[in-house]
Amino acid sequence: MTNDALNVSRRSFLQCAAAGAAAAAGYAATAAEQAGTPPKLPDSEWSQIRGFNYQPSYGSSGFELWQKFDAKVIEAELTQGKKFFPKINCLRWWQSWDSYLRDPKRYATNFETTLTLADKAGCRVVPCLFNRWHDATLDYGGIYIDHFWPQASWVQTPTMFDGYLRDIVGGHKDDPRIAAWDLCNEPYSYSCARESIPAIVQSETAWLKLMHDRCKENGAKAPITVGIHPGVPLEMVDPICDLLSIHPYFVHNAPQASREAYEQSLDRDVAFALKVNKPLLSTECCWGATDDKVRVESVRYTLTQLKRRNIGWLVYLLHHSLIADAHRAEFGPLSGPGNLAFIEADGTLRPGHEVFNEF
Repeated sequence: MTNDALNVSRRSFLQCAAAGAAAAAGYAATAAEQAGTPPKLPDSEWSQIRGFNYQPSYGSSGFELWQKFDAKVIEAELTQGKKFFPKINCLRWWQSWDSYLRDPKRYATNFETTLTLADKAGCRVVPCLFNRWHDATLDYGGIYIDHFWPQASWVQTPTMFDGYLRDIVGGHKDDPRIAAWDLCNEPYSYSCARESIPAIVQSETAWLKLMHDRCKENGAKAPITVGIHPGVPLEMVDPICDLLSIHPYFVHNAPQASREAYEQSLDRDVAFALKVNKPLLSTECCWGATDDKVRVESVRYTLTQLKRRNIGWLVYLLHHSLIADAHRAEFGPLSGPGNLAFIEADGTLRPGHEVFNEF
């Protein structure tokens, strides 16, 4: 599937790109499963990852979440998460470069607080430093083409990200609470085929490499990764990854959903990781739904397939939030995935979502 299927929403893109989505109405063994055992990763610390992406409940964008930083709310939500999912050991925690710019010292202090609270909950952290996923229904913010394509606008300067990476990465360069640094969430998210915009693709690649190099120059000891969506091959980010990470959503409400294709895509990713001798982690997974039963079966199918291949996971999303597709409809607009949250706005467990503990 090529990127020309993409529309203005990343979530809609995943509906098109993830032709390997499984029907979430129920799980049944496929011909591929019946034929034999899929390729499997060796046991490692990464295959043992059982965790979530976390976005606090009180904001609708990354900038807002960090500007309104509320440690008490965060601690309460992580406490609930640990109560419902006692075996979780890692959190992917999204950052906000633009919030950092408003008050670098305050942001650095709040970042330290997040690590302390995660550690208290028994979780290491994968900070997601930049974001390239943008949503037409409710945008999260982050990095846009203006930030890396020289022809786009006048906002770029050679050192515009240096302070942020110095304080956040350099300030925690050997912090044992950091499991990995996720350089950027879902780069190469375009509304057309990559082949049709080579200059933009090259510029984004150059920007990612520069950010990677800056992290290394700041002494990052934890592995660096780049969380990619199903439309991007691992080969594109392998040169700047110590750890490979994928977002294997299987989009059960896509017309072209196919269990067989989904499982084959996982097999290809595992085969590539084995070829280049790098660990592989799912840093997002489990497509959403407004119907609780449909969502539960989607989670069960996805985690079954990941576990069969010994791929660890950070499911999307631990707690209700006002960001895109992380809440019930009464809290705001939703797009293709529906509701991705596991814990409700009132702190109760979403019906059936203890399914996470089966794995």
